[in-house]
Amino acid sequence: MNYIELVVRQNKLNPADVIVLKKKFFGMVDHFAIFLGRNTKNEPLFAANYTKGTRLIDQNELNEFLQTLEPNRIERFVGTMLQRNQAIKRALSKLGENDYNYLSNNCEHYKNFVQTGVPRSEQVENLEKGVVLGGVVLLFAAILGSK
Repeated sequence: MNYIELVVRQNKLNPADVIVLKKKFFGMVDHFAIFLGRNTKNEPLFAANYTKGTRLIDQNELNEFLQTLEPNRIERFVGTMLQRNQAIKRALSKLGENDYNYLSNNCEHYKNFVQTGVPRSEQVENLEKGVVLGGVVLLFAAILGSK
């Protein structure tokens, strides 16, 4: 049994559940892969939005990802079976799009769009808050330094 199959089974993944991945050795940014179910060969099927765009991740590519990323946690889809099916339809609706952007359309935006219907990234929101706070601190430092 390969590692990906083991992760799916051990975590009892269901379609629309998400594996949150971190870079090995002090990764600070989360990466997200959505479990879509199984392909026609009964292999686990995942999708993600990353620099190559929103696409299915084949087994070889997923194995490559796992050389530098490690599963950190699972974010379960919360909802009815009908809502889960709608989430999978949302995931599939974005496949093939090549408009990845770290600030406005990253893997977390895609994950949240799939799971909730709203594309948002808490990581980007936190970065924006940090930039604003840093700007305010610099402004006060400049004002106090000019006196």
